[in-house]
Amino acid sequence: MLAMLGQGFLTCIMPANLIYLVGGVALGLVMGAIPGLTATMAIALLVPLTLYLSPTQAIIMLLGAFNGGTFGGSISAILLATPGTSAASATVSDGYALAKQGKAGKAIKTALVSSVFGCITACVLLVLIAEPVAQYALKFGAPEYTILMLFALTIIASASGESMIKGLMAGTLGLLLGSIGMDPVETIPRLTFGSLNLSSGIDVVTMLIGSLALAEIFSQIENFHKRETSVLLPPPTCPDDDKFTRKDFKRTWKTMLRSALLGSGIGALPGLGATLAAWVGYDTAKRTSKHPEEFGKGSIEGIAGAEAANNAVCGSNMIPLLTLGIPGDVVAALIIGAFMLQGLTPGPLIFREAAQDVYNIYAGVIMSNLVMAVITLLTLRVFTKISKLQPNVVLPCVCMFCIVGVYALNSSLFDVGVMLGFAVLGYFLSKFHFPPACMLIGFILSPMLEKYFRTAMQMSRGSFSIFFKNPLDWVLWVLTFGSLFLIIRGKIKGSKAKKQAESAKTE
Repeated sequence: MLAMLGQGFLTCIMPANLIYLVGGVALGLVMGAIPGLTATMAIALLVPLTLYLSPTQAIIMLLGAFNGGTFGGSISAILLATPGTSAASATVSDGYALAKQGKAGKAIKTALVSSVFGCITACVLLVLIAEPVAQYALKFGAPEYTILMLFALTIIASASGESMIKGLMAGTLGLLLGSIGMDPVETIPRLTFGSLNLSSGIDVVTMLIGSLALAEIFSQIENFHKRETSVLLPPPTCPDDDKFTRKDFKRTWKTMLRSALLGSGIGALPGLGATLAAWVGYDTAKRTSKHPEEFGKGSIEGIAGAEAANNAVCGSNMIPLLTLGIPGDVVAALIIGAFMLQGLTPGPLIFREAAQDVYNIYAGVIMSNLVMAVITLLTLRVFTKISKLQPNVVLPCVCMFCIVGVYALNSSLFDVGVMLGFAVLGYFLSKFHFPPACMLIGFILSPMLEKYFRTAMQMSRGSFSIFFKNPLDWVLWVLTFGSLFLIIRGKIKGSKAKKQAESAKTE
C-alpha cells in the first residue's frame, strides 16, 4: 500500500501531471470564489477536456477542481457575505463578521487551514478503508447491485430540498431520460422519436453541462440587475489580524478534527453532501465550544467547524464511488462520467484492473490540498478582486466554454442543441423549485439500475425472491432504509443548526 501510494506521489509531481492538478485547483478556486459559479460547474466544464488526458491526469484535475471550489466558496462568503457555493453557507456569519472587524485575512487563512486539515483527514480514512471495502464488494452479484442502485437513489431524498415530492418527480424524469436509446436486451430504439442521433442515448457530459452550468448562467443573467455592490472592508488593526496564529490553532484543532471526522462520515454516505456537512460541523462546533456566545459575531471556531467538515467530503465521497461504483453526490456523479470516458469502471474490480491509477488518485487528492494552500497564499489579493468581477464579464466567457466543450465531444451541433434543451429544462426546474440535481442522479443511475435489475430477473425467471435470498441482501436492504432514515434525520438536524446560526446572527 505505502509503496503504491509513494509511486502515486511521484507520478503526481511529474510536470505533465502537476500542470493539470494545479490548473484544476486554480479553476476550482476561481469558480468557487465567484458567487453563482460552483465547483460543480468547474468540473462540468473540465470533463470534455479529460477525453484527451490520461486517467490519472483527468481524475486528479477534476478532484483538484472540486477541492478548490469547495474552499473557494468561503472567499466570497468572508469578503462579500455571499457564499460562492452552498457548502460555504455556514461560513458567512462568522467569516463576514470577522472581515468587518478588519480580520478578513485571519478568517480566510482559518478557512484554508481548516479545509486542508479536513480533506487530508478524509484522505487518510479513504486510503485505509477503501480497498478492504472493495474486496468484500467482489461478492456482489446482479441482485446485490440492484439493491445498491436503489440505495444510491436515496440521494434523491437528500437532494430534493424542501419538497420531497418535487425531488421524486425530478428524479423520475432523470430515470426516464436515462432510458433513451437502444434497449440493452431487445436492441430496439426507445424514446428516440425516429432520430438516429438519439439511438445511442443522450451523452452524459452534454446533459450535465446543459442542466447545471448553462442553466445556472441563465439564472444569473436573470438576476443580474438585482445584485448589490459590496462595501469596503476595514484594514487590519494589527499584524495578528491578518494571520492564523499558533494560538488560533490551539483553540481550533479539536474543532477541526471533530468536524473532519463528521464530514468524512457524511461524505461516505450517499446523498448527504458538503452543505449538510458544513452545517452539522458548525452546529457541533458551537455546542462544544467554550465560547458559544461568539458564534455569529466572528468566531474562528465557527469557520473551522464548517470548513473542515465540508472539505472532508471532498475525500470521503470517493469511498462509495471507488468501492461500490455509486455516486455519493452530484460531483461524484460527474467524476463517474469521467471515469467511464477513460474506460475505467468504478467499483471493486478497479482495485485489480487499475490499482496504481487508484493510488495515483489518492496522492492527487492529498497534493491538491497543498497546491490549494500555496495558490491561495500567493494570490489572495487576486482572488479578492476576482470575487468582485461583474457577471457581464464572467458569464459570457463561461457560456462560450460550455458551447465549445460540448461541440468538441463529438464535433456535433446536435449535441449543442441537446445541451441548450437541457439548459432550458434545468432553468425551469430551478425556477419552479424542482431540484435539477435529482434529475441528474436519476439520469446517471438509470442505465445501471436497468442493467442489473433485468439481469437479476432473468436469473430468477421473473421471481422477486432473488432479492431476499441471502443475508447480504438483507443487510443491503437495511442499509437502504437506514440511509433514508439518516438523510431525513440529517435534514432535520441541518435545518435546526441553520436556524440556530441565523438566530445567533440576529442576536
